[in-house]
Amino acid sequence: MAFAVEAIDHVEVFVRDLDAAARWYGEVLGLREIYRWSPEPVMIGAGGTKLALFLQGGAPEQDGGKSRWHRVAWRTDADGFDEAQRHLKELNIPFRGPIDHGVSQSIYFQDPDGHLLEITYYLSKA
Repeated sequence: MAFAVEAIDHVEVFVRDLDAAARWYGEVLGLREIYRWSPEPVMIGAGGTKLALFLQGGAPEQDGGKSRWHRVAWRTDADGFDEAQRHLKELNIPFRGPIDHGVSQSIYFQDPDGHLLEITYYLSKA
């Protein structure tokens, strides 16, 4: 039997302030704390998708202590996509889009540490 992964478990995110980042993701995306190690990471998520929040500059593999990743895309449905746009506007969080990708629609924005985020939904079940 060949090895195969099931799904993304988590994305590691380097942030300036663990508690502030967890609050922001809770308020903006509804992510909840799942568990916390001492002193880090703080694991937050929704459904089967999780972010592991680490303090930037704490580990040598962090590319010089910079906050970075490329982008994390969060999936929703059509109603959730419309609600996400209203929610970001209410929070005064600028976003780009919606962008029509043919099979999906997406909006793009940043968290307080400058990480790129996407909210997307597929026009049919993908």
